Amino acid sequence: MTIKVDLLPTERKRFTFDPMMGFLLVIIIICTVGFVIYGSKLQNSIETEKAGVAEIEAEIKTIENSLPQIEDLKADIAKIKAEIKVIEGLVYDPVRYGNLLAEVGRVLPSNVWVDSLAIEPGTRSITMSGTAAQMGANHPLATISSLLERIHQSKIFNDASLGSTGQVKLLDGNLIGFTFQIEARYDPDQAAGLAEVVPAGGESSAEADGVPAEGGAEAPPAAGEPAAPGT
Repeated sequence: MTIKVDLLPTERKRFTFDPMMGFLLVIIIICTVGFVIYGSKLQNSIETEKAGVAEIEAEIKTIENSLPQIEDLKADIAKIKAEIKVIEGLVYDPVRYGNLLAEVGRVLPSNVWVDSLAIEPGTRSITMSGTAAQMGANHPLATISSLLERIHQSKIFNDASLGSTGQVKLLDGNLIGFTFQIEARYDPDQAAGLAEVVPAGGESSAEADGVPAEGGAEAPPAAGEPAAPGT
């Protein structure tokens, strides 16, 4: 068996450029550059967003620090409004209290006189203490009941209640009476806007109802004093 060996030098292969490899290389380079640029833009956007978040957080912190001041301003505004309301109330106080006293005189029966009268603007209440005397057919207890009814029917007063009552003797025991204490609420707006109406003929509304204009009958003389003529 014979083996042949070729000892002649072989021809080297020449390097040739492959267009497909070149195209792929260009695509890879373009994609790499594009990714780098896109990543840079994303990084810039992230930094911008972080700066915006930091700015918003700073504004929130500033607002949180300003909340106590805002609450103080609200309290000051509420206080100023309350003071304005008080001042406005003071403007109408003369009319209001004048109408309150006029209304008290209107509702008082002729056989009742008032010993004390107290007006509390804070609670919008009025308290009156007095005496109802026996005069003719006008019985004291019936008179006090009629007074309560008149107060309930008033446009200014409401929620009237009888606090206490007790029997007393007047004019050395010749006249029987009952003391009373009545507390009622009043409407300040109605009191400030209610005007005294004087009908034609010169009589006030209280006189037209048969009630003396000054707010009730004169007080009987104390025990031991002589009665006035015609009493």
